[in-house]
Amino acid sequence: MEDGGSDSSGSESDVIGSDEVWLGNNALSSSSDEDEGNENDGTPVNLREVFSFDWSEGSDFVPDQHDFRPNRSGTTRDWPCNDEARESAFFRAFIDEEVMSYIAEKTNRYNSWVSQHMDFISPFSRIRNWEATTVRELFVFLALMLIMPLCKKHVLQHYWRNDALISTPLFSKYMPRDRFLLLLSFLHFSDNENPNKEDRIWKVRGFMLDMIVYTGTNIDIPVVHKNDPIGMSGAIVKKMMADYLGRGHILYTDNWYTSPALCQFLHDNKTGSCGTVRANRKFMPKFNGNKTQVENPSSSDTPDSEEEARPHHERSRKRRKTELFIQNITMLNAYNLWLVKKNIDPSKKPKLREFVYNVAYQLLEDFGEPTTNIKGRRPNPMPDRIIDAYSRHYPVHTEMANGKKKPRDCYVCKHTTRRQKKRTRVVIICNECNIGLCIVSCFRDYHTLKNF
Repeated sequence: MEDGGSDSSGSESDVIGSDEVWLGNNALSSSSDEDEGNENDGTPVNLREVFSFDWSEGSDFVPDQHDFRPNRSGTTRDWPCNDEARESAFFRAFIDEEVMSYIAEKTNRYNSWVSQHMDFISPFSRIRNWEATTVRELFVFLALMLIMPLCKKHVLQHYWRNDALISTPLFSKYMPRDRFLLLLSFLHFSDNENPNKEDRIWKVRGFMLDMIVYTGTNIDIPVVHKNDPIGMSGAIVKKMMADYLGRGHILYTDNWYTSPALCQFLHDNKTGSCGTVRANRKFMPKFNGNKTQVENPSSSDTPDSEEEARPHHERSRKRRKTELFIQNITMLNAYNLWLVKKNIDPSKKPKLREFVYNVAYQLLEDFGEPTTNIKGRRPNPMPDRIIDAYSRHYPVHTEMANGKKKPRDCYVCKHTTRRQKKRTRVVIICNECNIGLCIVSCFRDYHTLKNF
């Protein structure tokens, strides 16, 4: 076993380069029992004596799982999705029509504000062609945003190129390029007419629980002694997690925050941790050339990497970073709840990107209206389930449960507007739509009629 405390390389504030640690209000407690209850007068002490790790080979390591306290956490009786709901229903349980209506209102109002306060807009600018956006259009916009990281391109406009080598006709099918860019420019979550200059995140305050914004000063960041083993990044985590420690939550962090010291602090406070980590962090074990994955005291597998879940153009403009971050967190929450409600075997669970793909496809199916470049009156738009009915949609049996096919409700019988609604249990689903349908009439009506 080996102590990794001798590695002092790195430039971040919590990559400690000294064997002394200041035991102040932000410091970790001693790792030995005999130090419990002792108060420190604020003098430097030897780091190795009060805080160290013994590392060992961990191929058979099983992380400690803290008991989760579900009070004020998890779903309630009002949760709208059952185990038969589609992936998009779980996502829309968080971002529903009411939320989208709010965003549409603020986006339209922001365009009006810009038009009134900016006199330098060119008469040829596409801003002058603005038409008020709607809930349906924003859902399509969101679906296209979700698809982009699944087929990454270096330039945003290339999603609309007709080049045979990189063509992705789905984007131009559902939204013109200029309209997408216009929505991206004016997408807004707040009212610019009533700004709160004292709140750094006033533009997204209604969509976020808490956030610390770095402004070049330490106004919002806890003061940390330079030799505190948890470091500034860890102190930020302590401040943000203060109301949630001891409940059995699992905190996911990137490599700026993750450290053995932070993980030990979270573990001692009955909180799991998981994240990427830099090899030169203080207390990390030494590596012999090959990369090694070291589990934290209480950790969990991540569904996918953060990079896979993040749109590649996220860093294009600072203002959109937070907005897209909210989208990604919402998607991850929807995915996790979908796994729980579906009771999926963890060893067989789909990847997060597969869930995102299904959400995007279903949003386009429910809200998308294929566009046309033909001048004149547009043809009557038809949903994707009808347009592509004969190329991708066909009936399959439901999954097996206890040796029997698991029945579902027929979607058409339950939601029809052409006859009396009823509940019909079936064991046939559409492979693409993933909904239950009676094998003959309902399957045909769903894939041939816009209003079934």
